[in-house]
Amino acid sequence: MSAATYSLEAWRRFRERKERPQEPHVSASPSLADIPADAEMDDGIVIGFWNDERFVSWEKWLATAPLVVDAAPKPASLVDAPLYSAKCGGTAVWLAKDGDRWLMFAGSRKAGSRRRDFASPFLEHAMRTAEAWYGPASGGWRPESRTGQAGTEVLDADPAE
Repeated sequence: MSAATYSLEAWRRFRERKERPQEPHVSASPSLADIPADAEMDDGIVIGFWNDERFVSWEKWLATAPLVVDAAPKPASLVDAPLYSAKCGGTAVWLAKDGDRWLMFAGSRKAGSRRRDFASPFLEHAMRTAEAWYGPASGGWRPESRTGQAGTEVLDADPAE
């Protein structure tokens, strides 16, 4: 499985299912009612695993069980920009490149709004973290240029100050 069990996407799917409780949950695996009562079982096994024909040992089942892999989502082609912005939930979030790390600003782009508990060397990680903390990015992440915009002198200032 390529998606993490405790990911933002899994949390969104859980919330969607919770909002629609009238839909029955459909399972891809067979239930006990689908297995015949007189199903065959290999000799000498204590615990059997159903392979759609008979109960087999765990080693045999593991060796012959088909693997299903979710297709990895195609990475978004990000342009090389020093600043990205998005509206995450109800909060405006900016990710600013500072040397070899990405800094996060929430609410406004003033120096006081910088998240002091976060810096990442990877833009994708910074985007995922912002969405996990503040909510999904409505409209996606937009590259911006620092020049000619209000508040850029604060982003270009020394972060140690």
